[in-house]
Amino acid sequence: MAKAPLLAAFALIGALGASGAAAQTIQPNLIMPAQERGQERQAMRPIREVSDMLRARFGGAYVGHRLEDGERPVYVIRWRMPDGVTIEEFRVDAVSGRLH
Repeated sequence: MAKAPLLAAFALIGALGASGAAAQTIQPNLIMPAQERGQERQAMRPIREVSDMLRARFGGAYVGHRLEDGERPVYVIRWRMPDGVTIEEFRVDAVSGRLH
């Protein structure tokens, strides 16, 4: 007996959810990363792969990074050098992985 009211409640929730979703408009260019907009989709290298490359080349450790969007996205990576004190910033092409 308790199943009927429960099923009715789920049906009502589903109907309200569907009508609310239809009212929303999504503008993809506002939420899509720049590297995925337009006709030229660029596959970015994962930050882990880039940090492994820096570690192999310079030693030291990853501190943090930011992504600079533009025609070519660039990772700006903060890196603690092997002396444990010096912090360097490396600019790495996020698509090719090439160090600038």
